[in-house]
Amino acid sequence: MSDPALPPAPTDRSRPEQHRLIQVVLVAVLAMFAYLALGLLLGWSTTVEALRRLGPGQWALLLALSLLNYSLRFVRWHGYLRALGAQVPLFRDFLIYIAGFAFTVTPGKAGEAVRSVYLRAAGVPWSPGLAALAAERILDLAAVALLTGFALIGFADYLLPALALVACVAAGLVVVVHPRVADRLLALLPSVGRWQHLKQGARQMLVHARVLLSAWRLLLGIAIGLAAWGAEALGFYLLLGWLGVNADALAAAGIYAASMLVGAASFLPGGLGGAEAAMVAMLMASGAALTSATTATLICRAVTLWFAVGLGIAAAFILWLADINAAQAPKQGSGMGKTLNSRK
Repeated sequence: MSDPALPPAPTDRSRPEQHRLIQVVLVAVLAMFAYLALGLLLGWSTTVEALRRLGPGQWALLLALSLLNYSLRFVRWHGYLRALGAQVPLFRDFLIYIAGFAFTVTPGKAGEAVRSVYLRAAGVPWSPGLAALAAERILDLAAVALLTGFALIGFADYLLPALALVACVAAGLVVVVHPRVADRLLALLPSVGRWQHLKQGARQMLVHARVLLSAWRLLLGIAIGLAAWGAEALGFYLLLGWLGVNADALAAAGIYAASMLVGAASFLPGGLGGAEAAMVAMLMASGAALTSATTATLICRAVTLWFAVGLGIAAAFILWLADINAAQAPKQGSGMGKTLNSRK
């Protein structure tokens, strides 16, 4: 089975992955320098003192909540692939899913589409992997938006914006799930050149995505997304309390989710800059001091975004080693065979 509207699989998968990983490392180094500069600007001693408030158990709990986020979303991802007929061994699929996080610091997280490259090497066509990625993106965006809306509903001044946000999420899901609406929107695109290939690929991907976004899978997927992102929002709430920032659970969840939306809307690599600025601004608007707001933001991004990137790089390295071993095994076997034949 092939996907004519989508590009063929690359013949050498290691080169583009290495190139992307180099970009990820460069972005990480630049971000680290920016974070260090921000710490120096605020006063290094003050920042270090704030970091010391967290003990090993508190750091472990924050990382565990992030792991819960990744694990829940992987369960949804693996179920989607199976629903599309893709049979990938559980542990390898887990490595593939986690490896995608290495490329989170790309505009709009588009680099996570590398999962489809790994899946292609495992014999899975392009469309199922891209459809699973698209469905995950849609449901994650819907879950984070709903989490923001639910948090804002608790505040009278934000009731109308919260309801409007929830309505926009519902409208967006209708556009994706309802074939006629999506087809009419795609018909507005030109039908020449690359646009034609783009439309064909989008239609094919939406066919697969609608299988994943049927009524019960849609509700289950959003529920899993709410639980996953709610785990990280809980970690943010606990973090604020440990740093002495007064914020109730709803406010903390709203700030965390809204900053993620701002980061996603910025289309900057990993939302870098946009998410941090929004989180600091909202914390200060809630009464937090600049140092506390900045420290909470840096720690939150470390245990969510950068923790995921680190795990992704490790998973990509494991897959790379596994591919090398798999490629060398036949050569070693043929060499042994020649030796045995020569002895005969």
